[in-house]
Amino acid sequence: MRPIAADDLPCAIVRLDAEGRIVEANDLFAKWTGLPVAELTGRPFESVRQRFAGVGGRSEGMVRLAHRDGSYRPVIVGREDSGDGAVLVLVDATDRAERERELMRSQALQERTRNRLELIIDSSIAFSAATNEQELVDILATTVAKAYQAEQSAVFLRNECGGFLQASGDNPLHGMPGGETLVAQASGLRNVLAVSGAAAADEVTPVLGAAMRGAGVHAVLVAPIQHDDLLFGVFVAFFLHPRQFDSEAAPLADALAGQAAQAITTLRLQRQLEHAAMHDETTGLPNRRRLETQLLEYGRATPALVATLFIDLDGFKRVNDGLGHHVGDLLLREVGRRLQEVVRQEDLVARYGGDEFVVVCEVPEVAAAEDVADRIRLAIGLPFADLPEGFPISASIGMSIARTSDPGWNPDRLIREADHAMYSAKNAGGNRVVGSSID
Repeated sequence: MRPIAADDLPCAIVRLDAEGRIVEANDLFAKWTGLPVAELTGRPFESVRQRFAGVGGRSEGMVRLAHRDGSYRPVIVGREDSGDGAVLVLVDATDRAERERELMRSQALQERTRNRLELIIDSSIAFSAATNEQELVDILATTVAKAYQAEQSAVFLRNECGGFLQASGDNPLHGMPGGETLVAQASGLRNVLAVSGAAAADEVTPVLGAAMRGAGVHAVLVAPIQHDDLLFGVFVAFFLHPRQFDSEAAPLADALAGQAAQAITTLRLQRQLEHAAMHDETTGLPNRRRLETQLLEYGRATPALVATLFIDLDGFKRVNDGLGHHVGDLLLREVGRRLQEVVRQEDLVARYGGDEFVVVCEVPEVAAAEDVADRIRLAIGLPFADLPEGFPISASIGMSIARTSDPGWNPDRLIREADHAMYSAKNAGGNRVVGSSID
């Protein structure tokens, strides 16, 4: 067989012996391998080819032909066997291989998109089911680590002073200045920040690069948790392995952060509404509804001696009529503050309505309740800075005491008895304590 010229056919032709060694090859095959025909002769064909993984991992007759410079050429091989060997026809499949690679990239992207969409849907359901912020940020930290296959993740929430406190997750940069810088940088930019490698971190700020090197962190992704213009905090994914971020990393982070922000907004609004329903708008104290609920809880708790003090302000109507409701509101707020100062933190101070307040506390004995009532009376009798001379304020206090284990325990009756005792104190001239007890 005479050598076939390279220009005769747009394909490479190779003749193999029975053991698969190259007997003859045309110039195009030599060109594709980078080896002269003389050097190819006697070489196993398997030494210059490699299977090519097509779409779905199938080779479908396609192989990669090795060039001596280390590169590969995708080719499709046709084979005709004979008794003493085989003839191979190789067609350049570069275009087809590129199309298959593009198809594989497209399929991989579709798979990632589908997985991320499912993740977003699942996280949305989980966020909406959270009953408090701690539960929500715990879900967010776990979801972020799963979404990006990060070894660690953390959620930082903004406090009242404008700083950030870690609310959930694990932070390998804890205690390092770079960790604080990272959170501040992301919150300031209000955009997703992705940093791959300590060198890239140095460009953000050298202290961050130093912190990442010290903690063995190779990459970080930070996203602000914000709703409209309100910033709640940030979440951070930490990677302890080299990680590059694709074009969908930031949109996914935005989606997760946006969902979390909406859930936080809903929880805080719900909490505000619940607080408003149970608290007085003027003083901020628990209102009558909260008082009644608390008394019911006392009844379910461990048996105890409970004192209820019903407080009415002597002279309040004269302040309201003579100085106006604004001054009256200031007076009510100050009374609420003084009441809270003279009782324990676990005691309940509530505004019952108008100028009436109620204090509920557990006491070891009746004398202790009388002592609390007298401290309240003295505190309210002190001068008020917002009131001019001639507007004295004092307190008429009715006291009712009962054991939660007694058969006669009844929250409504407890309030009613204290209320009646208060009127007795007021009818006796005010500025005094009158006691009553439930048999």
